[in-house]
Amino acid sequence: MRTRTGFDADLLLAAATATATAHGGGGGGPRRDLARAYRELSARYRGGGDTPDDAVLTDQHVRAYLAARLPATLAVSRTVLAELAARRPHWQPQHLLDLGAGPGPATWAALELFLEITHVDLVERSARMIDTGRRLADLGAPASLRTHARWHHTTAQAPPSGVTAELAIASYLLGELPPAARGPAVAAWWQATSGELVLIDTGTPDGYARILAARTALLADGATITAPCPSDGPCPLPGNDWCHFARRVDRSAVHRALKDADRGHEDEKFAYLIASRGEPAHAAARVLRAPRAHSGHLRLALCAPDGRQETVVARSRRDAYSWARRARWGDAAPPFVAVPPSAAGTPPVTATASGVGISSAADPTDGS
Repeated sequence: MRTRTGFDADLLLAAATATATAHGGGGGGPRRDLARAYRELSARYRGGGDTPDDAVLTDQHVRAYLAARLPATLAVSRTVLAELAARRPHWQPQHLLDLGAGPGPATWAALELFLEITHVDLVERSARMIDTGRRLADLGAPASLRTHARWHHTTAQAPPSGVTAELAIASYLLGELPPAARGPAVAAWWQATSGELVLIDTGTPDGYARILAARTALLADGATITAPCPSDGPCPLPGNDWCHFARRVDRSAVHRALKDADRGHEDEKFAYLIASRGEPAHAAARVLRAPRAHSGHLRLALCAPDGRQETVVARSRRDAYSWARRARWGDAAPPFVAVPPSAAGTPPVTATASGVGISSAADPTDGS
């Protein structure tokens, strides 16, 4: 992974936790208040609502977000942007536009990976989130965010007039918009993007449906899909499946307390799309679920340019087998793995709606 010399976005996690627990936030009473604020935010998000505006959003809500929601948002942003960097290794944007930025976790992830970003525009409708983002930046962000960034206190449905960027990010924003506003918003974001537009949503059927609708619209507007899709053709998943991935997130003590959780980690499920104005840079295929190990071979559920396929990788295919043993759900498969089963000397496997791809049921091997 490309990393900015001397800068690690983990600094944001430490700063966010410290801010969330300041002023007695670690004590019993204050922590109960934070837990209540987190439950209110969580219920709002799960019900399809958006982040409250300043008339409703309190400092407790912001601190609860920092402790229990920001870690997952940062982790997923890092994962998705790392895939962008892998697909376009020589691409270096200079201008970043972060739409619905909150306190800026997606920006921190982008600055960690893309060394030449010097101009940052962050659009956020909550003044409390903007104030928190500025204070967090003062605790260790690069100068492009700490002193040079422009924060726009406005809705993110349309970028500020005259603002364009090589890299635009809308992280967990589509689901906060009314259905009728999503199409025009995606069109406006695309108009403001001169390079790559990154969309991140929840790893649910509804989140995938929003991503799929955006994909259709962006392709019709001349985009090519950098990731996760291995082609610009129709999505091959049947109607009862949805394309999503997962990122394991470590939980701090206060994170566990707010969620009343015992485990030291959680698995954040997400869907994403990276649309580009550049030349196609598709992966040969994408791993759609955790590889399954059998005696002498592994089975990989792949999304390939010609559709879904289940590839049997025998131990005799040494390079492919070595790669497949280390493969994870969501990885881009190299060409020497992403070959039709019959071409690899093994009998083809029939794809069924329930047997290949991301199942409607939880995958018992996905680490959740």
